Amino acid sequence: MPVDEHLDSVYDRAGFGASVPRGSRPALVVVDLTRGFTEPGFPSGADLTAEVTATAALVAVARRQDVPVIYTAISYTPAEADGDAIAWLRKAPGMRALREGSEAIALDPRLEKREGDHFVLKKGASAFHGTALAALLTSLGADTVVVCGATTSGCVRATAVDAVQSGFNTLVVREACGDRAQGPHDAALFDLHAKYADVVSVEDAAAYLGKAPLRTLGQPALADLGTVPATSRWVRSGPVRLHVLDYGPADGVPVLVLPGITSPAVTMDFVARELTDLVRPLVLDVRGRGLSDDAPGYDLASYAADVDAVVAGLELRDPILLGHSMGARIAARAAAVGRSRLRGTVLVDPPLSGPGREPYPTTLDAFLGQLDQARRGTDADEVARSWPRWPRREQELRARWLSSCSRDAIAATHAGFESEDFFIDWPEVPAPTFFLYGGESPVVTAAGVAEAAECNPSAGLVEIPEAGHMVFWDQPEAALTALREVLRKLL
Repeated sequence: MPVDEHLDSVYDRAGFGASVPRGSRPALVVVDLTRGFTEPGFPSGADLTAEVTATAALVAVARRQDVPVIYTAISYTPAEADGDAIAWLRKAPGMRALREGSEAIALDPRLEKREGDHFVLKKGASAFHGTALAALLTSLGADTVVVCGATTSGCVRATAVDAVQSGFNTLVVREACGDRAQGPHDAALFDLHAKYADVVSVEDAAAYLGKAPLRTLGQPALADLGTVPATSRWVRSGPVRLHVLDYGPADGVPVLVLPGITSPAVTMDFVARELTDLVRPLVLDVRGRGLSDDAPGYDLASYAADVDAVVAGLELRDPILLGHSMGARIAARAAAVGRSRLRGTVLVDPPLSGPGREPYPTTLDAFLGQLDQARRGTDADEVARSWPRWPRREQELRARWLSSCSRDAIAATHAGFESEDFFIDWPEVPAPTFFLYGGESPVVTAAGVAEAAECNPSAGLVEIPEAGHMVFWDQPEAALTALREVLRKLL
């Protein structure tokens, strides 16, 4: 970004201006596009309509590609805003309006913070100073930071400089950065481009983000399917193509298996292959996982509609629904709504969280951290640190297949664990139904078991001793024995 020929020659002689590498794992950092900066009615604000519009376009691209989006905001407590402890406020007293809980620190309404996005509060110019942003980016597996926001000469510049100093390749998006005056804006971009970052156009940034990996599967993962004794079948649920592993036999009683939030169909292979002497297991790649398509929605109604589409599309007569965790919730909704005629249901350790209840014990950040590990490349040893009790093959499958899961699907489903109440559907699940749970599960507690028994007295409740939430993985032999017993009763 040359200013004049003399400056160009000075900076060239100094050895500045080399191009920044573009890594394969970017993150988008949106600096301080809060109302206090984007609306001229606030003391610290200016009209940043064009910059907010450009940023919103980048956020949309990032979301399509599962690129992490991180928003930042300056926020002061009343004591900080009114006192003398923050040196910056002595120099810039207009910033005292950025008080916690005020409209000034609210994200510009033209931008949207979704489940799965991150929000970093700060006290100074750099989004790295005094925050956990560097650790967050590392945990997300990011190697490149794309910076936009306000103001160019202040917080954007400070954040970009600290991004480089924290070890990240850094891009600054010209049209998505704004300032109160043109001169400081131009000077900051010139200096950033010379010394710290590549200043790029919004079109270049969008093209780069658009090349970020979506859901991925490597050759080793696809080779796993060659060892699975099942046939791939495909069904449409509206515009969404769904993949199913059909283990046969064709004349067996169909059992449609619905896995959990981060479990593609192949990860249930060790369960399905042990049932083929009793039934015909068919394991669904739930939308947004495995080989099934992404989808516009990941609520229980959409998931239940997929169940109906599979039952109809594969002409499954009077199937049994077998769901684990998220899949158990889906089975409950599908059975309660009653669109498909079912022989029965088996719900294994369904999340009992919901409005007014204890939250789901595994945080969204934990799920997304594991997803980012998988996308940067992980192995069974690293998986074992999170799941030490699992059989080795199941650790290997998770290492190879977790990257096939959509970030949006995980985030939306996790949000549904808090917003959609299992106990609305559970009393409506008709008999015969069985509720299997881990004796040491943090998801289905003793109080949850008691409530489940009270709300659906006809259900058969079966404890799997010494199993946690991942019932089949934690205690494979005991869990499979219990499952076979309840399937015999349903047959």
